[in-house]
This record gives sequence, structure tokens and C-alpha cells, in this order.
Amino acid sequence: MNQTKCLKSFTFLTPLAFRVITHSLALLLVGLLQGCEQIGYYSQAISGHLSIMANQEYIEALINDPNTNEKTKKRMKEVISALDFAEQNLGMPQAQTNYRKFVQLEGKYPIWSVVATPDDSLAPRQWCYPFVGCASYRGYYAQQDAKDYAQQIFEEGNMDVHVGGADAYSTLGWFNDPVLSTFFRRDEVGLHALLFHELAHQVLYLKGDSTFNESFASAVEESAVELWLKGQTDKIKIYEQRRKRSSDFIRLLKSTQSELETLYNSDLSRSEKLKAKATIIQTLKENYQQLKENQWSGYAGYDGWFNKPINNARLALVNTYSQWVPAFKNWIEICEYDYPAFYQAATELSEQPKERRQQVLENYAKKYASHPLNQADSYTKDAESLPCKYSPNS
Repeated sequence: MNQTKCLKSFTFLTPLAFRVITHSLALLLVGLLQGCEQIGYYSQAISGHLSIMANQEYIEALINDPNTNEKTKKRMKEVISALDFAEQNLGMPQAQTNYRKFVQLEGKYPIWSVVATPDDSLAPRQWCYPFVGCASYRGYYAQQDAKDYAQQIFEEGNMDVHVGGADAYSTLGWFNDPVLSTFFRRDEVGLHALLFHELAHQVLYLKGDSTFNESFASAVEESAVELWLKGQTDKIKIYEQRRKRSSDFIRLLKSTQSELETLYNSDLSRSEKLKAKATIIQTLKENYQQLKENQWSGYAGYDGWFNKPINNARLALVNTYSQWVPAFKNWIEICEYDYPAFYQAATELSEQPKERRQQVLENYAKKYASHPLNQADSYTKDAESLPCKYSPNS
């Protein structure tokens, strides 16, 4: 298909702010330079986002609108409370302008992500984008588009793919992000956690390192929720139980990852590896049932995850969101919960080469033995010896 035909499929849904159009045209130019397939991808990305932006309504106005039902008003007031907390206690001025508007979505999720790995490796495929760098997932606004692309990858042969929906996404400060109706699937604690996480992405985002970004945001989220919950005994108990289950779940998956990594690095033939892989995944399912029955009193909240096909692509997501959470949480503690100081230090680290970033984060992780996800072999108690302010020579 030539570039003229490609352009015919590119449409703006509505004329929004000049800044939106400028960024959209920049993406279109990138697509023109990279080929027709990229034109189609960036077309759906821009059109999908603009369709969401076009349906925003101010939350304060909706709260004061007599036509807004009381349940929705309550949830919106929780949003305002979380944003005020983030601005006043977490050093997040982004809360002044983000999530102050609301969008009622028609679909199940605002965005669908495709993750892909070889069927004998846990290394996710990387996709690179203008402005934000490379990431281990590719997002689509329409579920069918994501499925079609995943099928295309699967047909390459020897690939594991996964398509999953997300309740939220961040534009990383390019636009003022709105609250989506999907946010309200979560309870009050979960809503606060989601907002803190998404705001953290606007505080710091490192191009080309999804694990750094998601671990940073998850650590800020956990720490912020714990700070917000101080004195709220009933909610603390619920959160601690939820966090324990989440940690148990992640540990279970990480154990499986470790087994698979050992298998894939072995000298076995490809067919032998795939056969052993199936056995390891079956054992994972059995271990989950034991965990549910023996430690969770039958709690079935993770059944949905295990009821779907399990493959390398799904397992690869675990490290993306959790690998450096203990390190970042320890760093926040060392900074005595001075969030702006922590943000500045983490930003300075983000400017270092990847090998150096990992070395520093490994040091911080080893000094945080209490975090349930920490799997470091040894720990020391002299956390004070690690500075809050990052130095390339530390």
C-alpha cells in the first residue's frame, strides 16, 4: 500500500487543542518515514486517545450536578481526596491538573496490550516509539486490533503471545490524563493505589526501560498507600491482607520463572524444553491450588488469572512490575519519606547506564529484607550507609 492510501485511513475525530494536533502530526510524520504499517498503528493510537479526550467532563461539575447518582459522586470525591493527598504529601504537583476530569467509557477497557516472547524464552519483544522510547508491550485501543496483531506475531512461529486489558494508562505528561470509568471497578484503597501509580509515571519515566518505570511507580504506589492508611485501622487490615496475597502470587510466579529460565538455558533439545515447560506450568497451577486452600482459606481472587492460558508472555509481565520494588521502597525509607528528594535521586540514577542502574538498585534491595518480594541472598542492617541523594560514585 502506498503512502497516499495509508493517509486515507488516518482521521481525527475532533479538533482539539493545538498541542494535541501538533503531537499527532509528529507521530504521523514518524509513521510516514517508517512505513504503512506504522501509519495504521499510530492512526489508531491517536484516534483512540482523541476519542477519550473528546468526552471529558469536569469532576467537580459532575459532583455538583443533581443528575449524577450518589454512588458515582462518592467515588469522585474519593478521587479528589487522593489527588489532594498526592499533592500535599507526595510532592506531586501533577495532581493539580491530572485526573480532574472524567470519561465514561463504552468498552471493557480503555486499552489492550500485546506482549510477545519466544516460546522457549522469557525475554519479551521490545517495541520502540517516538518520545517514550522502547517498551515490552504494544498498546491498542480496540481489542480486535490487539488480537489481530497478536495473531500476526503468533503466525511467525515459535512465539508465545498475550493480549490483556488495562484499566488505566498514562500519557506521561503529554496531556492531562482523565479519570476513566474503569477506575471505579476498584474499591477506595485500590483507587488511591491506581492514582498514585499513574501519577508516579508522570514524575519519572525512563525511555526504554519498562522494568525501571513500573517498579518505580509500584514502589511509590505501595509507600503512598501505606502513608495514606495510617490511622485507618480497618482499611489497613484489608490492605495488608491484599498485599500479602499479591506477594504470595508474585513469589509463586517468580519461582516458576526461575525454573523456566534454568530450563531454557539448558542443553536440552527444543522439543524436550517445550515438554518440560508444559510440566512446569502444570505444577504452577497445582501449587496455586495448594496456596489457595492452605494459606488463603479458599480465597479465589486469582482464579481468573489461572483460568486463562499460561505462557511465557504472561509470565514475562511479572518482572516488569515488581523486580525493583523492594529497592525503590527502601530508597524512599532512607530518604525519610521526603518524596521530592527521592524523586530527584531516582531521576539522577535514571541518567546512568543500565548496568550502573542495576548495580545501585541491587544495593538498595539488599538492605530491605522486610519487603515480601525481596529475594536477595544476604542483607545488612546499616541502611543508613546508603545515601538518599544518589551519586555516581556511591
